[in-house]
Amino acid sequence: MLLLLLSQWLTTSEIKRLTGARVYENKVVYRGKVARYVHDNAVKYGGNIFPLEKRWKGKKLYVRADQLAPILLHMGGKWFWDSEKKRFFKGKPNIRFVMGRTSDGDKYVVTVKAASPNFKVKEDPDSIVIDVKGLYGKFWRIVGDGNFVSIVKVIQKRKSTRFVVHLGPGANGYKVSRDGNTLRVVISKLTPKKASRVTVVIDPGHGGRDAGAVGNGYKEKDINLAVALKVARILRSKGYRVILTRTKDEYVSLYARARMANRSGAHLFVSIHCNASRDRNASGMETYFLSESRTSQERAVAILENSAIKYDIGYVQPDEPVGAIIGDLLQNLLLEQSYNLALSIHRAALKMALTRDRGVRQAGFYVLKWVMMPSVLVELGFITNRKEAKKLASPSYQRRLARAIASGIERYIKQQGGK
Repeated sequence: MLLLLLSQWLTTSEIKRLTGARVYENKVVYRGKVARYVHDNAVKYGGNIFPLEKRWKGKKLYVRADQLAPILLHMGGKWFWDSEKKRFFKGKPNIRFVMGRTSDGDKYVVTVKAASPNFKVKEDPDSIVIDVKGLYGKFWRIVGDGNFVSIVKVIQKRKSTRFVVHLGPGANGYKVSRDGNTLRVVISKLTPKKASRVTVVIDPGHGGRDAGAVGNGYKEKDINLAVALKVARILRSKGYRVILTRTKDEYVSLYARARMANRSGAHLFVSIHCNASRDRNASGMETYFLSESRTSQERAVAILENSAIKYDIGYVQPDEPVGAIIGDLLQNLLLEQSYNLALSIHRAALKMALTRDRGVRQAGFYVLKWVMMPSVLVELGFITNRKEAKKLASPSYQRRLARAIASGIERYIKQQGGK
């Protein structure tokens, strides 16, 4: 009888006792086969890279059992991890999961073939949840093409498997059909609408379970939303069409934000955030456009804001940058426009003498990479600076920030020959 475990984190001795696998700091050995760490939390075996997070507690090394099970399956074992009961069990895969583009590249097809036709499907605008009787266990996460599908989360139970298909920024609608023991999801390509008037997307960063940066008793998500709502109000009063990616404290995935903007046919995209630093004296405003980070400071800010991706896709294989090629080709065309938009917003804020000038910068933000229009990310100030955090939380200061951002947006639009 197998030991019932209370956590997915197991010591190497527990894993050896339960499965016979030996896990070391730099490799996994099972039945004479070896998977080696190629990244702090990823191993490579048979040409595939698998996440395998590890942590030390005292002298004991722990790894995640749910991530280890697929690796053992590839190494010739029959081990699965029951996410519901939190235990290893033996079984045989009887579900086939495949996905890919159609030959013309206009659609993306997800196919699940199982021993039983007993499918349960739950659909929402951002993901498709497929429950089916049987075992898969081949991967813990399946990386999509980055356009139609971002990631597929695989949740294994003792007698069933759940696939959570997260749509990418280029996905529009989808159709689900069943034919006996096969379920097919056909995802169509997003075709942006042509907006009848100048349209601006304002994106309040973070939200819901993703608080963003936290400092001095304030949460970034709250300040972002407050300023974004004020920017939207000003722009609408001037006759512009404004779309907000969220209007309340709710979680919206980075992919959903990009898809919302792309579908709308908007002319530009402005994401609003607050900065954070270990240096409690750091203060001032930064405005970013998408490009490769040139300095450690720019990389640090990108890491901070991109951390929201963990709520969308969990883990991305380090050798397989999701959507990178699509995003880079598109954004190279928009680089100059995005830079001009960032410069216009930043100059408007400086003209109002709102805050210390930290410059117009460039870094690789996921949410900017996936939108099909000139786009910038504004760091309003540092929530980790006590004085600046208090200002950022002040409605009167938020109104001044909103006026500056709206003024910069309007100036840019007029420079481009808009209203």
